[in-house]
Amino acid sequence: MLWLQSSVLVGRVAELGSLATMSHEATLIYSESLLRQAVFAFWRRSVGIGFILMLVALPVTLGVLVAQGAASWLIGAVAAVVVIATALAAALYVVYYLKSLRKFRQMDKPQATFRADESSFTMSSDIGTTTLQWSAVKELWQFSSVWLLLYSKARSLNSIVRHVLAGETCRTFPMN
Repeated sequence: MLWLQSSVLVGRVAELGSLATMSHEATLIYSESLLRQAVFAFWRRSVGIGFILMLVALPVTLGVLVAQGAASWLIGAVAAVVVIATALAAALYVVYYLKSLRKFRQMDKPQATFRADESSFTMSSDIGTTTLQWSAVKELWQFSSVWLLLYSKARSLNSIVRHVLAGETCRTFPMN
């Protein structure tokens, strides 16, 4: 598992394939806590700090407009943006958390096997097996407790924690 340490993986995702000069295998252990951490990390990175700051600034702006007696249509518009933006941010987290939790609970045994070689990696659990080429990995999002391997723009949201690498051990949630 030495090749999974963060110091090795710093750099471009395209270099991931060159890290595995021989076959490596690890048994991965899952928990609901890790799932929540992975979904929150994905959510936080997806919505971004700018969006979160906007969710704080808009209610303040709304309060100032109300205090100044601004036109009711302006207050209504700002209030609508606050409600819609908050609902979208919450929905993003809830939808992906529930989908991931459903897949996690389908597992009889909360573990899987991660195998990697020069050109591909394979994830196997009691609910399925998937093999991807390293070249399919588009982004690596590293967080303090989890790493997310995103393998396409279209599939990254649908497989929010398909490949989660945590600390010095690998943890994976096979998601469809």
